[in-house]
Amino acid sequence: MKRCSIIFFTLLFFTIALVPGSLEERLKNISKPEMQSVVEFLGNDLLEGRAPGTRGGDLAEIYIRSLFKWLGLKPGINNRYLQPFTLKGFTIDTLTIEANNLTPAARGPIRLNYIDDVVGTWIGKETDFELEGEAVFVGFGITTDLWNWDDYKNVDVRNKFIITRINDPGMFNEKIFEGKTLTYFGRWIYHIEEAARKGAAGILLIHTDASAGYGWTTVKNSWSGEEVFLESDLQNNLLFRGWIKEGSLKKLLASKKINLDTLYKKSLGRKFKPVPLGFTIKVKGKCQYRDVLNHNVVAEIPGKSKKKIVISAHIDHLGMLNNKNGDRIFNGAIDNGSAAAAMMVTAKILKEFQKDLYYTVVVLACHAEEAGLLGSKYYVKNLPDRENVVANINFESTPVWGKTSDFMAVGARFSTLEDMLKTIVEKEGLTYSYFSMTNQGFFYRSDQFSFARHNIPAIWISAGENDDSGEKKYPHFWKTDYHTVKDEYDPQWPLEGMKQTIKMAVLLIDRMNKTKAVPKWKRKLTFPLEN
Repeated sequence: MKRCSIIFFTLLFFTIALVPGSLEERLKNISKPEMQSVVEFLGNDLLEGRAPGTRGGDLAEIYIRSLFKWLGLKPGINNRYLQPFTLKGFTIDTLTIEANNLTPAARGPIRLNYIDDVVGTWIGKETDFELEGEAVFVGFGITTDLWNWDDYKNVDVRNKFIITRINDPGMFNEKIFEGKTLTYFGRWIYHIEEAARKGAAGILLIHTDASAGYGWTTVKNSWSGEEVFLESDLQNNLLFRGWIKEGSLKKLLASKKINLDTLYKKSLGRKFKPVPLGFTIKVKGKCQYRDVLNHNVVAEIPGKSKKKIVISAHIDHLGMLNNKNGDRIFNGAIDNGSAAAAMMVTAKILKEFQKDLYYTVVVLACHAEEAGLLGSKYYVKNLPDRENVVANINFESTPVWGKTSDFMAVGARFSTLEDMLKTIVEKEGLTYSYFSMTNQGFFYRSDQFSFARHNIPAIWISAGENDDSGEKKYPHFWKTDYHTVKDEYDPQWPLEGMKQTIKMAVLLIDRMNKTKAVPKWKRKLTFPLEN
């Protein structure tokens, strides 16, 4: 019965007769079934969490490609819908992590428990691995001219095991960086990238709920299965990447009579220099390695111009837990089934009004976002006509609850896309708002950032937090259900927030088409651009 329901709603997506005389009428009549169909299918147990390189991930690609064909969208990449890219996949089978050379304060090595104290990934091709390096605390591990900050001070950390804070100094001093608003330099992925550039052999990111913006459960769910990487990101010396609980690190350092809070205090100033900790970190274990073939799914709705607006949403999620007890599937109904649904309905409406398009609209279903925006990163980096892309409008974890009184666009503050959107939002009688969770760096955590790093104005568009229930369900989702097995489809969702998101996306694109506007950056960028 459940399978029949999925098929029924999927067919409704295509067959509902809504061919209005005006765009305004069409937007008013966005139906709940056409929104439900995509999110219900992608969030179903049959897709097993849609991890890259799995049956569920492949099914998501095939499903989206079929929708593109049915809607009559043009193949969007080299006359094909599928853009293949190969990832390198690594899965830890066994792992031991210990600190050595701790005597006389400790008798023998101290072993850290995998999963409970530390999670991580080995990215060498050896199935049996062993790595040991001197432990060095590098503060925040940030080097940038934007805020005249250098935690490394030319100290040689090659072949060493660095231990670093996450977030950035603005979390503790609102006069530097962007204060409580997390910058790209505070994201865990930046700390890893910088460690790789410095030649470190291993890295442990210190986890706290406050600095990460999420609990240890989210970390272990995201890092305890297969980890995938682009080959181009592995051309360095960094063979182990992981996290360590702050409490576990404090106990370890106490055996050397080192106070972590004292090290934290030192790291808050520009004069900080890396601190050798007087012991080594040793990792040893067994790992599986494989090549993982994935595809972005890409379509186009040709307009009168070769200039393009890319709308995007990722279709992957975390897959399944390794244990066999209870609910094992990370369905990812909101992250990112709801966003994929919003993108597809947006594309459906734009196709219906194709005659009015000035800009060509690219519809990009990205894969491997959860692994570090890998699908969108590959897409943008390999675009032969990147100069023709004027903007990216991304959908991420689109709200599925009631109608909101506000609307937001994460990252819009950097470009004139915000000015365009504000005009539309106010005309619709809504308040333009900013996400209350800016301290978690959401702009750098979703696929719009891949475009922004290549100098393309980009936003994540979304209904706001103030839905008509009065319960602020959107931030609650991020704090409780995000990256857990609780992110499941609910047929009782009213989907009014999704409807608002679709409407605003279409109106923004319509405005850009009518004015032939080319978005521009309007303020200092707080992240480095790529070539």
